[in-house]
Amino acid sequence: MSLMTGARVAVLTLLVGASGAPAQTTMPSQGSSTRPSASNVVKAPVSGQIVVQDANTILAKDLIGQTVLAADKTKIGTISDLILSKDAKTVEGFVIGVGGFLGIGEKSVAMKLDRLQMTQDTKSGGLQLTMDVKKDELASTPSFRSRREQETERQAFERARSQPQGTAACRVVAWPSPARNELGHN
Repeated sequence: MSLMTGARVAVLTLLVGASGAPAQTTMPSQGSSTRPSASNVVKAPVSGQIVVQDANTILAKDLIGQTVLAADKTKIGTISDLILSKDAKTVEGFVIGVGGFLGIGEKSVAMKLDRLQMTQDTKSGGLQLTMDVKKDELASTPSFRSRREQETERQAFERARSQPQGTAACRVVAWPSPARNELGHN
């Protein structure tokens, strides 16, 4: 019995009662003015709604956090994000964290989605992601900069450029000369 089926049985048992007696329902009489509740009415999907996931599709949450391997099965990195077109028609690419150790020193590299091969792992039955590139190749490429990062850099540049030339951002403090003791005396 699957976990979902087991949960349904447990809920039904609670609703029916521990004794296992079948639930009794009464049908409204012909002249009754009672209407079925909104939860009992089957509703039609709205235009463009997907009710069931197609077997040829994958959810973003199934990609994000997934490890990507090179052809020789060495780990390249982990997918951290997807890049979508503004017209909401395509997934342009994915962002993968490369290098570093335990997330420190890792850099983001973005790749077109068609560079990613998705197969089923024969051992686990889960999704296996591979690329025909090596980790060292990606580690030596430029880092990906999101629109937000680009805008933050532009704003910082504008702030620095708008400060008057003679204005110091920090105060210079003179250190005591080595010939003086800690109290500043000879």
